[in-house]
Amino acid sequence: MNTKRNCVIGDLLMRSGARPERSGSKECDGLAPRACRGAGTRRGARARILFATLALPLLMTVAGGPGRALGLSGEEILKRVDANITFSTISYDGSLAIHSQGTVRTKEMKVIAMGVTKALVEFTNSEDFGTKYLKIDRNLWIYFPAEQDTVRISGNMLKQGMMGSDVSYEDALDSDPLYRKYAVALTGTDTVDGRPCYVLTLTAIARDVQYDKRKIWVDEERFVPLRQEMFAQSGKLLKVFRTLEVRRIEGRYFPVKSEVVDELKADSRTDFAMKEVRFDVPVNPELFSLRNLGR
Repeated sequence: MNTKRNCVIGDLLMRSGARPERSGSKECDGLAPRACRGAGTRRGARARILFATLALPLLMTVAGGPGRALGLSGEEILKRVDANITFSTISYDGSLAIHSQGTVRTKEMKVIAMGVTKALVEFTNSEDFGTKYLKIDRNLWIYFPAEQDTVRISGNMLKQGMMGSDVSYEDALDSDPLYRKYAVALTGTDTVDGRPCYVLTLTAIARDVQYDKRKIWVDEERFVPLRQEMFAQSGKLLKVFRTLEVRRIEGRYFPVKSEVVDELKADSRTDFAMKEVRFDVPVNPELFSLRNLGR
């Protein structure tokens, strides 16, 4: 990888919201911005999209806690949520509206996902036309059409916002069920946007988590997560996810509009919308390959 290539790809990554760090491989860790610091860098049967990771089946509930009085355990609540947001494949047209410092940038995309670990995103807005993201397991690559080049996102870059949004690459790649990483308590009920909700509190039991604590508000009737708050170990609020619109699609309630606020950024939020949502569509597995990415 030569210095000129580093400069060009580094500029594109900076535009997309990524801040590369250096390593010794061909991954995007070694791609410098224009200053040019030099070269160097069970297939799942189910899939969950970006904001559908708000709630998954639970590892445990508190015996004798609110769940008993309400007639449902925390695990039963989350299994119902899971039934709404779980599918073998999905395709949709999506958009990101990135609000920052009084400006709004809009990204349009076509998305198809297969299993819990595979997704392909192709951007269709003029600024990013033809740019593609490929996710396989916990790996993520970006293809830049003008340069006909593919780079892998890794290291500290995973904490940066996708396309400059409030959703990090780490958020997007996290497809592990929450019950494997968190102890869960059903801590009561509340109301969100006029709808009664169960309130679940999740505390990390694993070390490899982005957030040490989460609170999730689950719609009591539709079993859709309406709000989630993510906290650091210190208790500081880091991000807030809100579901803005829910539709009944192919017999299930499904969130089609969401909002993400990064509490560490001033005057910043990202709106995410989906349309033309289709579940369990036929998909060629060959789509999810590096060989196909540049076609």
